[in-house]
Amino acid sequence: MSLLRNLTPSFLRRVNITQSSAKVTTMPISRTPRDLDEARKKRKVNKRRVRNGNRIKVGRKAFARRTSKLKSFRFSVWLDRVGWRFASMGIVTLFGLLLGHVITNDNFFVDSIELVSTDYVPGDEIYRASGVHGMNVFWINPSDVESRIESVPGVKHAVVEFEWPATLYVEVAEKEPIILWKQAGKSVWVDENGKTFPARHHLSWLLPIVVDDATEPLGIDEYIPIDVLEGARQLKILRPNIELLHYDIGQGLSYQDGRDWRGYFGTGNNMGTKLLVYETLVENLMSRDIWPKVVNVVEPGTPFHRE
Repeated sequence: MSLLRNLTPSFLRRVNITQSSAKVTTMPISRTPRDLDEARKKRKVNKRRVRNGNRIKVGRKAFARRTSKLKSFRFSVWLDRVGWRFASMGIVTLFGLLLGHVITNDNFFVDSIELVSTDYVPGDEIYRASGVHGMNVFWINPSDVESRIESVPGVKHAVVEFEWPATLYVEVAEKEPIILWKQAGKSVWVDENGKTFPARHHLSWLLPIVVDDATEPLGIDEYIPIDVLEGARQLKILRPNIELLHYDIGQGLSYQDGRDWRGYFGTGNNMGTKLLVYETLVENLMSRDIWPKVVNVVEPGTPFHRE
């Protein structure tokens, strides 16, 4: 017994092998309280190390995975941004080159117009009024061109159409002159509304009216009284041989009769009645061998003559 006490715990394990069963049995180990305390401390330290080691390993892996994903996301975002920037730069560059081409190429500048034939307003006057000479087609607004052309005296309406690359088609509706008005040495045409516009050339079929008592010429875009126009047109229809009419404010319209007197008819649309009275009065005078200088039917109810 004294020998067993002197042995250390490592020598207290015994192995008993029996010949009959050949079994191995482990003898219980006897430990002192101090040994037990040291063993418990070692187990706690080992467990703490294992836990800390796993946590560090797991944390590093998770951090590495998160970092990898974040880097991948940032790279994809950067790639998208760079890709869109390159695409935008490419588009802007392309449009810049295209714009530079169209604003410098002579094929995109206007030097003429395709004008439907006109009867009274010259084409070069319409072209100058359009304001498109030397302009790039991209700076031309057809509506503005139409407005400028319609401001030309004698133009009623204009239509402008564009055809690529630099062709402008212009169609113009003109005012029809019905009277040639001559006043103080200047001639103007008059349309059906009584508005004056330039007399650009000679029209042999147009009835002229000469104003006898005016000292100042009549300008453009002024108006002739409608009753004067109606009276002149009726006289021309009823007496096609009339080649010239006179006008003054007091007596209205008149013409020089081929029988060497002046007939005064006033204004208005009752020229048929006045002509009937006129011819009746002239016939009466001729029957009495009277050759008047003036026959006045301005007031058909009270006609008179002067010798």
